[in-house]
Amino acid sequence: MKNLIVATDLSERGDRAVQRAFLLASRLPASLAIVTVIDDSLPAGIADTMVRAAEAELAHIVTAHPLAATVPHEIRVVRGDPALAIAALAAAERTDLLVLGVHRDRPVADFFRETTMERIVRQVGCPVLLVRRPAVAPYGTVVAAVDFSPASATALCKAAELAPEARLAGVHAFHVPYRGLMPADAVGSFLGEAEAAEAGWRRTESLPAALGKVALLEGAIGQVLTDAVRSEGADLIALGAHARGGLHNALIGSFAARMIRDAPCDLLIARPA
Repeated sequence: MKNLIVATDLSERGDRAVQRAFLLASRLPASLAIVTVIDDSLPAGIADTMVRAAEAELAHIVTAHPLAATVPHEIRVVRGDPALAIAALAAAERTDLLVLGVHRDRPVADFFRETTMERIVRQVGCPVLLVRRPAVAPYGTVVAAVDFSPASATALCKAAELAPEARLAGVHAFHVPYRGLMPADAVGSFLGEAEAAEAGWRRTESLPAALGKVALLEGAIGQVLTDAVRSEGADLIALGAHARGGLHNALIGSFAARMIRDAPCDLLIARPA
């Protein structure tokens, strides 16, 4: 990864994304564009004033960062719809990674429509890193949701690239239908299917050397992944999205959207090229 973009709304949430982006850019190493968007639906005079204020605030944020002197970077203030403008810029610049801060919690509005983060993730082809926690150190432990698809392999490889020194743990959730009506040994057949799927996946995909045996766990993906993050002490979750443009509904569906809105730690979403 040589070209990163971090988009900020100039809030504390956005500041965390800028901190993480500088840390990643310094370690990869990579160049960094720090971007904010001014709504183009505003009257021209107001928009002009906001552009100047945003440029000054971005300059202040960047100047105060200790890595600004060593990381090649630039400041950009663009006009437009935030989701569309950021997605268009990421495509035009062929960015290798888009870094975003978590969105402002709006329970009523978010219930009826997508958040800006969801719209961006849906539209871009590059990996997206959603930053929730302050960037005090490089990532130490990554937990990846694995469905034995090319998307999962891509997410693992991108996570290993971002955090080459981190411990990498994969988890796969399998479902046993009508669990209460199944014989006691029924779980074994479903576990065997998962083991066969993992073996085939390992034969066909290029995976990070740091990845050990994937934990095969019975249960819903949401609970399995949340438990794994807690037990592993993870500071980054990796999820794969499918190349057709949507998050893989068969595996994670509404859980992926919930993770985008309220992940317990930072979240990396990637799809195959």
